[in-house]
Amino acid sequence: MFQLGVHAIVSIIIYLIAIGLAFQAMKAVQLDKIVRKGRVFETQLLYLFGAIALGFLVGNFVITFIDTSMQLSNLF
Repeated sequence: MFQLGVHAIVSIIIYLIAIGLAFQAMKAVQLDKIVRKGRVFETQLLYLFGAIALGFLVGNFVITFIDTSMQLSNLF
């Protein structure tokens, strides 16, 4: 039971770090040229949702990779 709690906390931390890094990376994308002028709130919302989506995908990859790596010990 304790192991599930640790896994949940580690997963949350990985997701938050991945979303933060994705948000920093999204700053390099110039969505202002795509979105109509005067739509500041919508542009910020698009940045936020893009960062959450990208961060979730990266975090999910990292968590799955760690889980799979830990299961390799059962092979030997």
